[in-house]
Amino acid sequence: MIVATSDFNMGAMENKGLNIFNTKYVLANPATATDMDFGNIESVVGHEYFHNWTGNRITCRDWFQLSLKEGLTVFRDQEFSQDMAGEASARAVKRIEDVRVLRTVQFAEDAGPMAHPVRPDSYVEINNFYTVTIYEKGSEVVRMMQTLVASPADLQGRNGFAKGMKLYFERHDGQAVTCDDFAQAIADANPGSALANHLSTFKHWYSQAGTPRLHAVGEYNATERSYTLTLSQSCPATPDQERKAPFVIPVTLGLLSRDGQVLPLQLAGSVDSALQQTLVLTEASASFTFANMDSAPVPSLLRAFSAPVVLEDGLKADDLLILLAHDSDPFNQWEAGQRLMLQSALEAIHQNKDLTGQPVLSEALVDALRNMLRHPKLDAAFKDLALTLPSENYIADQLDVVDPQRVHTLRETMRLQLATALQADWQWAWDAHKHNGAYSADAKSSGRRALAGLAMTMLCLSAVQNGEAVTPGRVYQQFKDAGNMTDRFNALSALVVSGHALAQDALTLFHKMFQHEALVIDKWFALQAGAPDRAGDVLPRVRQLMQHADFSLRNPNRARSLIFSYCSANPAGFHRTDAAGYVYWSEQVLALDAINPQVAARLARAMDRWSRLAEPYRSAARVAIERVAAKADLSNDVREVIGRALSST
Repeated sequence: MIVATSDFNMGAMENKGLNIFNTKYVLANPATATDMDFGNIESVVGHEYFHNWTGNRITCRDWFQLSLKEGLTVFRDQEFSQDMAGEASARAVKRIEDVRVLRTVQFAEDAGPMAHPVRPDSYVEINNFYTVTIYEKGSEVVRMMQTLVASPADLQGRNGFAKGMKLYFERHDGQAVTCDDFAQAIADANPGSALANHLSTFKHWYSQAGTPRLHAVGEYNATERSYTLTLSQSCPATPDQERKAPFVIPVTLGLLSRDGQVLPLQLAGSVDSALQQTLVLTEASASFTFANMDSAPVPSLLRAFSAPVVLEDGLKADDLLILLAHDSDPFNQWEAGQRLMLQSALEAIHQNKDLTGQPVLSEALVDALRNMLRHPKLDAAFKDLALTLPSENYIADQLDVVDPQRVHTLRETMRLQLATALQADWQWAWDAHKHNGAYSADAKSSGRRALAGLAMTMLCLSAVQNGEAVTPGRVYQQFKDAGNMTDRFNALSALVVSGHALAQDALTLFHKMFQHEALVIDKWFALQAGAPDRAGDVLPRVRQLMQHADFSLRNPNRARSLIFSYCSANPAGFHRTDAAGYVYWSEQVLALDAINPQVAARLARAMDRWSRLAEPYRSAARVAIERVAAKADLSNDVREVIGRALSST
């Protein structure tokens, strides 16, 4: 009942009769697929299987209810993958990976011209609503339901949520229903829960677009030995929605002492205490007071990312360093490091610092990251995520006006600083994690390979900077000798990212080895299109690769591997001062629209945030968008995206 095809716009489709899978998400072996591929296949196969219940046996009444099946089923496949990961640290890694996608892609969608509610009110072309808002944000809405039905005997809410799912199937098996029907079933199965008590307000998550901002201010009263946390919320205006009603926001939190101890939480007037609690914000603002606090605590808010919001808590660097070193919540421990790196980047941009040879990251942060890398008890996969800098796109999303070239230069400066300052530590990490025996795709082995791969990249960057030839030679040898695709591709990527001369030899050999493996050649195209731009060299390479015998614009996987990797995932290569990247984008949108409007519309969205660009990028981007809009016979798919982009000025 399954067919796998290389020519498919989507990842898979859960038709009740014949399931259709993109070969990328169903075919794999260790010689040709990376650990990430195996993880994606597990997730997608799980997703389509779960659709037998949430999508087929119970389906959506109309297209506006699309998240009823997609958001719910994404939540189910995320939970499945976390359960398959087993250990708590591996579960945390999966959660962090999911949140990174949400923040870098969905939050950007919420802030752009294509912003829409999880349950949209209207559409021009329904294909354009198969979005990260419907899928990933829809999943977060379901996850909040689980959090809001938690109880003292069921702290994560999983048992209460399971009761709600059981009632949902009993009520609606064989029916076509709405998001409201689902939410009602979860609430009815958990009477007295926060979800049941605030259900009408909770449904604002379905009807309102945009990413809420959660503001948190803490005040310690030494006389009363109490700590009062005031939470307030706001949500920026989005297309067609100027004003927003309050959301229901579950805020899971812990409090730490200055020496890193987790403190018991006792709300004023209560006799019960716990090391972690979930506060529920339902109004524009509310205050919560905790008793028996001997000193001002450090708040660990929004643990496990308990709501899809932007948190503004005003924590200083010293507070974040405490969380980075001691927080018992793995997500917030990772988050503290990311915030410290992001703060360093934004400070350098706002102060217009000279980045030539100047350190961006503080010595205290570098030391903290070294301690994390060397920590004997932390999972290798967690270390890989913790030592990876925020992406260029995520840094840019925090700015009102974006100079992509400066953001790129800044991030590369930060990365080189970590590579050189921790050179001995990266050497240790590579030596300690590169030998893993026979290939296994389990979470622990995958994490070790990921950390070894990051270490290789950092060592190659340091070697190129210092003119050292031994390390790149060892990496090239590992590339040739690797027993699986993950290790081989990590080595190839390290050479390409560092810009070492051996990269071209490795790329040539890689193609020769795998020229008959279509999915592997997709990786080969993507790596080159997404490589760091050096003196404008990426776009000429991309144009040259379009003439390669293995490239076909008609194959969606191949088009995405080259064109999307350049236009959507390589900001510095794409946003050129000569506007050549924008010209290329307009050419490819029009060429794809003539043969595959769905893929063309996805590519068109690379310009969603054009109005926030600094000059000369902004004017050049508008010219390119207008060039596409001027085409008389554009598809509805592309015209909707382009029209909304032009209206965002």
